[in-house]
Parts: sequence; C-alpha cells; structure tokens
Amino acid sequence: MRDAILTFLFIVTSLTLAAVLQIPLFIGFAVGLALVIILIYLKGFTTKDIILASLDGIKRIKPVLIILALISVLIPAWIISGTVPTMISYIVRWIEPNWILLFAFVITAVTSFILGTAIGTLGSLGIIVIGVAVTVDVPIALVAGALVSGAFVGDRCSPLSSIFHLASNSVEVDPKQLFRNMLPTTILMVSFCLIFYFVLGFTIEPKEVMENSVVTALLKENFYISILTLLPIVILFGSILLNVKTIPALALGVLTGIFVALFVQGESLISVLQSLGFGYLQSPKGLEEILRGGGFFNMGELFIFITLASIMNGLLDRTQIFQQFMKKMFEKACTLTNYTIRTVAIGIIFAIVGCNQAFPVMLTSRSLKNTWTAAGYKRSDLGRVVCDSALVTSGLVPWNMVAILSAAAIGVATLDYALYAAFLWIGPIATIIVSVKRSKQHKEYRGNQKVAT
Repeated sequence: MRDAILTFLFIVTSLTLAAVLQIPLFIGFAVGLALVIILIYLKGFTTKDIILASLDGIKRIKPVLIILALISVLIPAWIISGTVPTMISYIVRWIEPNWILLFAFVITAVTSFILGTAIGTLGSLGIIVIGVAVTVDVPIALVAGALVSGAFVGDRCSPLSSIFHLASNSVEVDPKQLFRNMLPTTILMVSFCLIFYFVLGFTIEPKEVMENSVVTALLKENFYISILTLLPIVILFGSILLNVKTIPALALGVLTGIFVALFVQGESLISVLQSLGFGYLQSPKGLEEILRGGGFFNMGELFIFITLASIMNGLLDRTQIFQQFMKKMFEKACTLTNYTIRTVAIGIIFAIVGCNQAFPVMLTSRSLKNTWTAAGYKRSDLGRVVCDSALVTSGLVPWNMVAILSAAAIGVATLDYALYAAFLWIGPIATIIVSVKRSKQHKEYRGNQKVAT
C-alpha cells in the first residue's frame, strides 16, 4: 500500500514541479522515474530485473513511436500538398462559427466509430478542423477539446477499436455483450456532449464573413484548390475502411500527400523534405496561424517522453506494486455503487501512473474481474466501468501516450484542451450514475427473491 502511494506521489509531484518551474516535462518525469527505480531497488529487485523490465516496456512502444513519427510528417505533407488548405476552403464556405464545436465533435465521433481509431481520426481530421477554427477566429482549445472528445467515442466502443477489444478480452466478456452493457453510459455521455458543445458554441463571437473571405482568397492564391488535392485523405480513410492497420494507412496518407505536393502543387523535392523534417514553414502572410505544425525533428522531446513512459510501464507491470493497494481498496465495498466508485478511482490512478492507454485497461480489468465475480456482480459491468474511466481518462493525462499522440495530431497541448474534452471527464460520472440505478435494481431483485422464498 505504502509503495503504491509513494509511486503515485513521485510521478505527480515531479511533473507538477516541472510545470511550475517551466522546465520540459520529460525532465520532471525522468526524476520521478528515478525515484521509482530507487523504491524498486529497496523492495529487493535486482539491477537485472529492472533492466529486463525496462527493455520489455520499450519493446512494446515500437508501434507508438512509428505512429508519432508518421503523424509528425503527415501534417506538413497534407499542408504542402494542398489537402488541408482545400478542406479549410470548402468547410469555411458553409460552416457557422457557432456550430463548429458541435460539428467537430460529431464528425470525429462518427469517423472514429467507423474507423475504430482515435489517433487515425485526429491525424486526418484534426489539423483541418483546427485550421478552420483559426480561420473563423474560434479559440482552438475549445475546438481541440471537441475533436478529442469525438475521437474517443470510437476508441471506447467501436467494433473496430483495438482498445475496446482489449477491454473485452481482459474481463473475459463477448464484445457484443460488453457493447450492449455500455449503451446506457454511451447514450448519457454522447447526449451530454451534444448539449455541452451546442451551448458552448453560442458563447463564441463570430468573425466577420469578410475576414473569412480574405483567408479563403489567400488559400486560393497560394495553393491549387481542387478535388485532386483531397486524394491523400481519401486514400487514408479508404485504407482504414478496408481493414488496413493504422501504421500502413498513415504511411499511405503521407506518401500520397508527397505525390500530390510534387505533381499537383508543383513543389520541389527539397521544399517537401524540408517541410517533412522541420514542419511547414512557408506560410504566406495572413496564413501563419492556420497552416503550421508537424515536422519529424520537432518531435524529439515527445520521443524521449514516450520512451521514459514505456520504461515506467515495464517496471510497474513487472513489480506489481499496486496489487496490495487494490486489495485494500475493496475490503469494505459491498454494493455495485461501492465497487464502481473504487474501480473508477483505481482506473484513473493507473491512467496517471501507467503512461499508456492499454496498461490501466488491462491491469484494472484483469486484477478485479475475480473480485467482482466473487461479489456477485457481472464482468460486463466491470468492463463498462473500465471503459468509462481508465480508457477515456487516459486522454486527459499529459504524459499518457494516447494524450501525447492526440496533442501531436492536432497541435494543441493536452492541458489546454482538457477542460473542453467533455467526453473524457464525463465518463466516470456517467458510469457511477448508471451503477447507482443498477444497484437499486439489484437490491429490489434480491428483496423480491427473499419474499418469494
């Protein structure tokens, strides 16, 4: 129990101090990691144990590093190819600024549910909608929150989502059964978000239409705006719909963007390579805030952060520091509501210390499934609670890998959009509400059984 609390405090305190002192977060995280390693040494683990656990953690993040690298070059590739300018030009013509938050949530929610990937959705649509937001002078933090919220709809419950199937497998429940069990919270969460973004949208003061037309004129002046330039986004979406995995699909999106930049926009190879390496730096005056971002060499700190986070995951997985903590948490739990609240707390803690999305989902599910079953509660309810807590709240933790990738895809820091990512923080509340209702039904059912007996 003490070791679990110390581990949590080491990580949170070191990162908080880094933020207060305004030094790179990965330096703060490195200090927290060092303290955790010392704690593990004191528990009796050898240097060999720690090295093997660290290497095991690093091995698991190869796909994450590749995805981050592809997103870093996808953004400038789609800008220089004219894909982003074309989409911005088309959307700005008909979008009302007051509706952009609702639009951002709905389009990413539908897309992520179809594709089954939050990162793929944000990587393809994020920079486009953010560009529209800047064009119509809507605060990008609000739009970023709506985009991430929508993207996580698919991650949480799409039949094609790998993390959803991981949760289903971890609690040993059929995916269809888990999906049905999650419907009440899905409806609550999506309905809340629709109302939230509708109301929030009408707090925005629209930009003058004349200013918007100036931006669209600049886009047409500096890029060839045509349906041809939409080829990269068609290729990316088409690939994922044809069950091509995320990494090859993103690679195809990048390659198509380079092809369009060279042969449709008429850009030189040197210009394209510079943009891929250092981000798009050729924005004409008036478009600097709209067309920007990306670049492989600009992601150095993120690569380091992800590597450190993977080492932390490996160590926590190997040492099982939190096992005693979990047993202690459920000593006095008796109702479904009690079990739900404790599981939500554990899921959020693991999302904070685990540094990736899969770790809290797997550890919470696998560690607690027998505890829930022994108490007479359904594993499908456990799966619902995990998906509504550990899975979605991972996107609110700045050092969690899924949050890092989301922020990189849209070019907005996690802490900037966290307050407006309603789908991510309403999940734990919604799942507790549903459990309270089911807990009452469970009591009534047991009471009826006793009367009948």
